[in-house]
Amino acid sequence: MPASEDFTSMQRSVVITGCSVGAGHAAALLMAREGWQVFAAVRKPADAERLEKAAPGSLRALLCDVRERDQVFAMARAVEQALGDGGLDGLVCNAGVGAGGPIEFLDHQEMTTPIEVNLYGSLYCAQAFLPLLRRARGRIINVSSGSVLLDMPLMSTYPASKIALELISRQLQAEVERFGIHVCVLDPGHVRSRMTQSAPESNAAAQAKLPPAARELYGDLLDRITQLSRDMEGSGKEPEEVAKVYLRALTEPRPKAFYTAGADAKWLRWVAKSLPQWARTRLANRIMTG
Repeated sequence: MPASEDFTSMQRSVVITGCSVGAGHAAALLMAREGWQVFAAVRKPADAERLEKAAPGSLRALLCDVRERDQVFAMARAVEQALGDGGLDGLVCNAGVGAGGPIEFLDHQEMTTPIEVNLYGSLYCAQAFLPLLRRARGRIINVSSGSVLLDMPLMSTYPASKIALELISRQLQAEVERFGIHVCVLDPGHVRSRMTQSAPESNAAAQAKLPPAARELYGDLLDRITQLSRDMEGSGKEPEEVAKVYLRALTEPRPKAFYTAGADAKWLRWVAKSLPQWARTRLANRIMTG
């Protein structure tokens, strides 16, 4: 849809981040097909053009890197202008990135990127869009990960960014429920996405930056992570399955505080809740030893 086209109808509206591929892309197309006014955040003009051409309904792609607070607020101003006096019904903070490596040897970028995207990016979006969400008594979905449930080595700050997001989501809910806004957390489980499709390449690039001492000290773990990344390539549930859970979380009359997508995410959450710490540690060790 052309960027200049105005949205003035009473359709429900949603902002979704991370729409270039994966669950965000699938959710943008699904909600457009369901009649929503979709504002889909991507980082590259080529992705914006491709998404708008594929959209079956009202969809506007907006360029935004959620790590950049100024870009997020600029996107919010564009959405506000498009909606006129209307409010925003949904905000899906889907954008996310992973990282890897032994904590001892993480460089600054590997250490900070997951936190900047997964945590701060979601917070910037909440700050920018809360005025519009208040108008419509809208809903926020923050996306977590099963990585927070097992103490796996070499995951960098990715699990930390996600457990922090779960905690801040509960805090945010306590602050904004007075306005009729609902905040939920969603664990998508293992999804076929850019992260899984490029896992071997991303792992190789991260390991290439490590000094020789890292290989000497953590070589067995690094080799196991390499194998796991190869096993992960192209695996996982279809993104459309997660998109349907996003839609349900935005529309069901009595929204929950927490959602899972697929049996894998539900099972791992049950394991984490049911097993004692020593058993979870043993499970993580078994994964790492094959």
